[in-house]
Amino acid sequence: MELILMKFKSILGKRFWLLYMVVFTLPMYMRLNNYLLGAFIIAGLLHLFFNIKKINIGALKEGWPILGFFILGIMGSFYGTTFLNGFKLLEKYWAFLLLPLIMLTDKIEYRKRREDIFLSLVLGSAATLIICYGNLIYEMVSRNEPISYFFRWRHLGHQFTEVADTHPTYLGVFIVVSIVFMVKSKRLGNAIKFPLILFFLFGLFQLASRIALFLAIFFLIILLINRTKRQWGLLVFLTLGIITGIIVLKKMGSQYVKDRLFTVESVLNDKRFQRWEASYEIFKENPFFGVGFSQIESIRHDKYMEYGFEIAARQDLNAHNQFLEFLSRNGVIGGFVYACSIIFLLLLSIYKKDYLFTYLFLIFIMANLTESMLVRIKGIEYFAIFASLFLCDNFTSKTNNKITPS
Repeated sequence: MELILMKFKSILGKRFWLLYMVVFTLPMYMRLNNYLLGAFIIAGLLHLFFNIKKINIGALKEGWPILGFFILGIMGSFYGTTFLNGFKLLEKYWAFLLLPLIMLTDKIEYRKRREDIFLSLVLGSAATLIICYGNLIYEMVSRNEPISYFFRWRHLGHQFTEVADTHPTYLGVFIVVSIVFMVKSKRLGNAIKFPLILFFLFGLFQLASRIALFLAIFFLIILLINRTKRQWGLLVFLTLGIITGIIVLKKMGSQYVKDRLFTVESVLNDKRFQRWEASYEIFKENPFFGVGFSQIESIRHDKYMEYGFEIAARQDLNAHNQFLEFLSRNGVIGGFVYACSIIFLLLLSIYKKDYLFTYLFLIFIMANLTESMLVRIKGIEYFAIFASLFLCDNFTSKTNNKITPS
């Protein structure tokens, strides 16, 4: 029996490979990713159970910037509904509790695998793009389409990423974070970095996500401001890659993509900005605790219809702004917890000079200006994993495993 138990514990020691697979599949197929996430959580909890005397349970309190969102999940799920329905609504928010519980109570082990976890995201993003481009080429060949159709609307954005069951903006965020990691890390040589970054930049234009392209350009500007000799080659390469992408789209892109990416009017006329008013009205009518999770869709649907946003109402679109999403769902408490958590993580990364995570949190904040990533399982999972990873490193050591600033 003891031999079996030792063998079982040895298998649990391989749980990190499950985490690598979770992060690898994060940019792609949601169901597969959820199965792997569930398997990792079970393995992590079992490891915690068998090593309870060696685990630092007290470290969990340091995860308050993540755990606070689980508390908001409880408040929103059970507000104004039955217990069974509330428990069902809470389902995807368990990651805010379980992932920091597993990772922060075993900090040293996860901290040692920091770069491997980021590398898994790089490889997963590349694999997702390969799947999408493989499908694009197949469709063009099967339909006998000319090369000029490469940047037509049917091969851009949601149409491009549908085959991988992912959202273009989320994939764009993962790609930009992957580029940041490759630039900041010495793990990969330039012979791998340069073609992979070029592939990622090309993919960003195919996604036709304004916020993702903006994040890439923003990162490039920051690098130019804080340039070093070691990074001059990458800076030139990034600059030429973005300029080349713009020229190619200008020459080959359809009028749709040109208007979407290169005109101020497309930004000013974006309906999501107008829809923010509907979510703000919901908050003003329910300022303290919001309307909860069970009622938000029906109430927002009525508001959209009231404001004449029939398409948004029909598609049950969320606020597309994470701060407004929390205000409408959880009231001022939700907005306060969100602001405190995100700002704390950003300022702590700056204070600790952990600039990889400084960029990561900045990218997350800016993406959430036009997306509500913390109400989608991919966004929840992404934030819970990488915020926990950051806290593993920064609450245990001031010097070890730190990526030095540029």
